[in-house]
Amino acid sequence: MSQSQLRTVTPEGTEILIEQLPHVKSCAVGFWVRRGSRHEGPAEEGLAHFLEHTVFKGTEAYPTPDELAEATDRLGGHVDAFTGKEVACFYGKVLSDQLPELVHLLGELVTAPRFDTEELVRERGVILEEIAQSEDQADDWVSELFYGGFWEGTPLAHPILGRPEQVSAYGPTEARAFFDHTYRAPNLVVAAAGAIEPEAFRELLRPILGKLPRGSAHAPSARARTSPFLLNTPRKDLQQANLVMGFPGPDHLSPDRAAAHLLSHILGGGMASRLFMELRERRGLCYQVGSYMSPYADTGALQISASCAPAQLRELVSRTMAECARLRGKGVETDELARAKLQARTSLVFSQESSSSRMFNLAHQAIHHGELRSLDQQMDEIEAVTPDDLMRVAQELLDPSQLGLSALGTRRGCDIRPQDLVA
Repeated sequence: MSQSQLRTVTPEGTEILIEQLPHVKSCAVGFWVRRGSRHEGPAEEGLAHFLEHTVFKGTEAYPTPDELAEATDRLGGHVDAFTGKEVACFYGKVLSDQLPELVHLLGELVTAPRFDTEELVRERGVILEEIAQSEDQADDWVSELFYGGFWEGTPLAHPILGRPEQVSAYGPTEARAFFDHTYRAPNLVVAAAGAIEPEAFRELLRPILGKLPRGSAHAPSARARTSPFLLNTPRKDLQQANLVMGFPGPDHLSPDRAAAHLLSHILGGGMASRLFMELRERRGLCYQVGSYMSPYADTGALQISASCAPAQLRELVSRTMAECARLRGKGVETDELARAKLQARTSLVFSQESSSSRMFNLAHQAIHHGELRSLDQQMDEIEAVTPDDLMRVAQELLDPSQLGLSALGTRRGCDIRPQDLVA
């Protein structure tokens, strides 16, 4: 933790994270709830996301959506929210003189939503449209199919948006029940970065945090286990086949997390990556291909996504598996690792250059890593990775017997077979 970073915990269990940036005139604040779609029960799928939408439909201080929207506009900055697998977040960025108003507005969202019946019915229709739109977007839908198969039988398989048949039944009763057992003091992290005076900021938070119930009445979900699978799903309305394939990866706290991120970059993280060069530049099999890490509290995945003409899908899969096998068998070149480290360090430094990115970084570290690390510590973690580390991690991660694969496209070409997955 750097000297400019401050971390405190209230007697009720809420974490407050502050990073002072004296060279900026803006400030970013995020109210983070340590509960996402993986913490929903079987009868609650989609409720974390449902709440993210419906708290904007009116609060005690801003009873109607119009009043809330006008209050947001008066800030002159930006206010938004999102729901993930493990968190929900309500955040904003404003000029420093608007900080009190921003904190008050965000505090209303997480402590005092009204859940008006008529407004919830209208917003429920908006969410159902969002689900339909996601199903229409092939890259989104093939990812949902991957999650459903790879973490089948666990809450990580839950679609964040929920299932239409369940969302259609949600109203004030369901929203209030989920809110009451989720939006509690120990589940909340407040992160702020920018032109902020720490003690004044904590004073702004005091009346807000005092409204939150104490005690965590909603336990985290059970450990998620991955399952190898192969799923071909036809969609006659698509011109291209879409693909997500993935291997079990390290979780947020794994000592191999830096090596895994570098391995993913070398495999498919840039224009000089192995998959991009082999599949697009040399073979002309696709326009888009990439790999990325998806870490969670107790599990993770190294995922590869691509889209191509249906007739070329099986060759694309076979050549992808061949590149994975080559990494497992021969490791990486010294210059490959050096380029990947430079990209990782550059991305890290760039992420430090705005108050909003610093706020997100603060919250990410506290929630997922349990500590605040300085930029130098994060750089050192990247630099410490050796070619031997990458060889070991590649052999552990890129195991074809643990592969999950979902393909979405026309019936012709969407017929990947088990033998295509053997390099």
